[in-house]
Amino acid sequence: MAFYDSFDVAVCGGGHAGIEASLACARMGLKTVLITQTIDSIGRMSCNPSIGGIAKGNIVREIDALGGEMGKLIDRSMIQFRMLNKSRGPAVQAPRSQADKLLYSQLARKTLETTENLCTLMDTVVDVLTVASDTPLPENSDSAAELNTIPGEKRGSANYEYATDAAKSGMRQKVIGVVTERGRIVTCRSVVLTTGTFLGGRIFIGEYDAPCGRIGETGAFGLTESLNRLGFTTGRLKTGTPPRILRHTIDFSKLELNEGDAEIIPFSFDTEKVERPMVPCHLVYTNPETHKIIRENIGRSPLYSGKISGIGPRYCPSIEDKVMRFAERERHQLFVEPEGLETDEIYLNGLSSSLPEEVQDAFLRTMPGFENCVVSRPGYAVEYDYVEPTQLFPSLETKRVAGLFDAGQINGTSGYEEAAGQGLIAGINAGLYAREHKNLCGPLCAADSKIYSSPASGEKGKFQPKPVFNAEDLKNFAEISARETKELSEKLKNFQTENGFNNFEKIPSYEPLVLGRDEGYIGVLIDDLVTLGTKEPYRMFTARAEYRLKLRHDTADRRLRQKGFNVGLISREQMDSMELKYRNVEEAMAFLDKHPDGENPGNYTLLEWTLAQEDHKYRYYIEKQDNRVAKMHRMENVRIPDNFDYSKIVALSSESRGKLEKVRPVTLGQASRISGIRNSDIMLLMVYLQ
Repeated sequence: MAFYDSFDVAVCGGGHAGIEASLACARMGLKTVLITQTIDSIGRMSCNPSIGGIAKGNIVREIDALGGEMGKLIDRSMIQFRMLNKSRGPAVQAPRSQADKLLYSQLARKTLETTENLCTLMDTVVDVLTVASDTPLPENSDSAAELNTIPGEKRGSANYEYATDAAKSGMRQKVIGVVTERGRIVTCRSVVLTTGTFLGGRIFIGEYDAPCGRIGETGAFGLTESLNRLGFTTGRLKTGTPPRILRHTIDFSKLELNEGDAEIIPFSFDTEKVERPMVPCHLVYTNPETHKIIRENIGRSPLYSGKISGIGPRYCPSIEDKVMRFAERERHQLFVEPEGLETDEIYLNGLSSSLPEEVQDAFLRTMPGFENCVVSRPGYAVEYDYVEPTQLFPSLETKRVAGLFDAGQINGTSGYEEAAGQGLIAGINAGLYAREHKNLCGPLCAADSKIYSSPASGEKGKFQPKPVFNAEDLKNFAEISARETKELSEKLKNFQTENGFNNFEKIPSYEPLVLGRDEGYIGVLIDDLVTLGTKEPYRMFTARAEYRLKLRHDTADRRLRQKGFNVGLISREQMDSMELKYRNVEEAMAFLDKHPDGENPGNYTLLEWTLAQEDHKYRYYIEKQDNRVAKMHRMENVRIPDNFDYSKIVALSSESRGKLEKVRPVTLGQASRISGIRNSDIMLLMVYLQ
């Protein structure tokens, strides 16, 4: 059987989520294909050239602890390192590195191309083929978001005019394959969608807009309509990126130097030492003249002209938003960050914009050092489709379709790290599903030339990918998909029957890997998404994690390595090394019990001694936190007085206070389920109720 005949797992999209998903599946021994629009763009850093940050750095170390790749990639491509929040406690410290973005992408691609069981295919997935199973739909399969509350909302359901027969059946569907733009039907057991900003993508620069997922790269069209036909609710989100400036046109003598740390701590627990050339960043500030130009042209921004319907990231606003929303501010700080050792481009962190190019040129040149700057790539906004994430299980498998997993920006998140963390979990679970599918349903066969496929074409009656599908387009697409589904499902069923398997309509049972909120920031991230949903790009912060004292970046291996080992992504040698380290840490803590102010007796490495000191110092706080959280679970039915004054909880954010005052929950349990209310908010409320 040729490698391309069929696959255990098909991963759609070659960004940071797709890299982790496809590597996880392949390393678990599953035949995997990564389908991506442009192989040269694998692992591309679309926005900022950095990895890590507050909470994000913790996620990268958790990815590494589970057997993922992001930590190793940044260790091999970093050009500056900083440990953030060094003056604060270890629970909120986090590593962040500037990356040589070209090298990072090259390393990611090489890793994929040299991994056993994995191949890449340059194409675009436009359709997911499913059949009805003999299992009823699980409860709460539809989006939990209220009707007409999602930006760009499109609701799929069994009653949708163009719904598939499987969606109309009322039973849970199961994946049988995907179809690409060129008409290739790829038979597979499970699918991971990691579409980034390309799903229905459109970019905006002033009055200009184009159907792109990144500037110069076309968006992916057709797949959103396919997901709607399967019964999913989708919406629109927005993000943006700053202009890139040619380094040699900047006068750095006028900028403030921003050096990295002398001590470099690797992201990967397996990297002994990072030996890379390091470069500085710089700081610059906007000024009243910058703001004046922006205000005078604000009507030309698609964010303010009404061209964009998607909601952007609250914690990473465009420069237009900063100037308009914080009119009292005379300046905004920007980070001038190099994009690599072999490129002249500079990234302006904090200056995302979608104003016209000539306006960007004008306001840039008002800043000191940028008087003669030359823009190589303008800033732009990008709007894209996402699947409202309450339609997912915590495994990131969709409730409606067995074997279909979503990861990254398709779930409403922002950031490379959040995407990679989801990609790893989705990939592991897609692999676990595929293993059991093989045991239950038997072998797969290829969708050979006898099965008629419909490559994208401008001819009438053919599939035509486009940003907007009219009723005739949708009808035609549904008919093509129905024919392909019928022919492929008949072939697969007959093939499996011939090989002694009669379980084509059955869904395999498997034990997914699900991280708890007390086990990792990845667990917090996924729990927030699938429980609360999101209507704006979700970003991880330490404040979202009620167990953050236990979720330090330097303890990720202790928390998660065993789980990576259990699924086959961590070796016995890696486990032995970790177990030895923590045996020494425990011994060092016992020494500190007797000698609280003692020095390292010399038996322990600097890392082991540091970990022991931190664990010893904070263990009572951690125990107290654990007791408080356990008590919170016991207080699920504790009533909240009707006239409770939320304003006296000064630590509550104004956003959380407003939601509690509007909903007026009756119990602590009800309060915890209000969208946007964090577990840390509930803990505060619990303390005041006592």
